[in-house]
Amino acid sequence: MPKNFDLLSIDVDFNDYWVWKAVKDYFPRVISIEYNACYPPTESKTVPYDSHGKWDKRTNYFGASLLALVKLGLSKGYTLVGCDSNGINAFFVKNELVQNKIKKTIHELYKPPKYGVIINGVYVGHQQSKRKLVNV
Repeated sequence: MPKNFDLLSIDVDFNDYWVWKAVKDYFPRVISIEYNACYPPTESKTVPYDSHGKWDKRTNYFGASLLALVKLGLSKGYTLVGCDSNGINAFFVKNELVQNKIKKTIHELYKPPKYGVIINGVYVGHQQSKRKLVNV
């Protein structure tokens, strides 16, 4: 596999943050990664790494918040450039390809969940888990 390639997509429904963190010596131009939109863009959280961990398909105990992924991306030389409209995937581009063309903040790019539980007519994501994500 080449060290430099175009696209890496990470969507494993649990350890997404840890998978990206473990990618070393490979440099995709663009990364698409699932984020947990149940957490606002002011919180930097992820599930603790668990090699047997998996999403229970009903609660918000999975993945990582957008801010956690932004911080990880910055440490790896990537800039957040957007999120899909349903609050599921975030898109990062290598810094040298962005060259200050993207001027939006995480708060402008974050998309709230458009899935899961509806409260007062608004989606809030999946039901809250009793298990807690860890700060990163």
